[in-house]
Amino acid sequence: MTWDECGHQVGENPCNFSLQNQNNETVELYDYYGKVIIVDLSAMWCGVCQHIASHGDIFSAKYGSEDFIWLTVLIEDESGNPPDQADLERWVDMFQISSHVLAGDRSLLDPNAETGYPVTGWPTLAVIDKDMTIYNGINGWSESAMTSWIDFLIE
Repeated sequence: MTWDECGHQVGENPCNFSLQNQNNETVELYDYYGKVIIVDLSAMWCGVCQHIASHGDIFSAKYGSEDFIWLTVLIEDESGNPPDQADLERWVDMFQISSHVLAGDRSLLDPNAETGYPVTGWPTLAVIDKDMTIYNGINGWSESAMTSWIDFLIE
């Protein structure tokens, strides 16, 4: 599935990305068309990001892999640089997670949401519905908001 036009604002089809995961496999956003997708944009130095790192597995267990996927995209390592393969592996080991952890960089971001995700705080989470439309998003973390949105989209 692909779209001629894509964007990063609520109501738009998100732009596809192709990133390497912790197993050095290529993961594309559009591979998960038909599922509710959480794109968790995090930084390794961010305390809240570390706090929610295992929520991908928790939510995946709750909602099931047929209907749901959580993709953590690490934008920066502890020094503010783009993460490398060793950083991804360390993040997975540190938080004992099995969901996808992807190596991103600041090219995925734009505070105006014109050319990238509108990250104005860490973490930023985008909620994408089964039709590959951005349903909602949040800067920071609210487990109740995320659960409410996912429950609505999966029902």
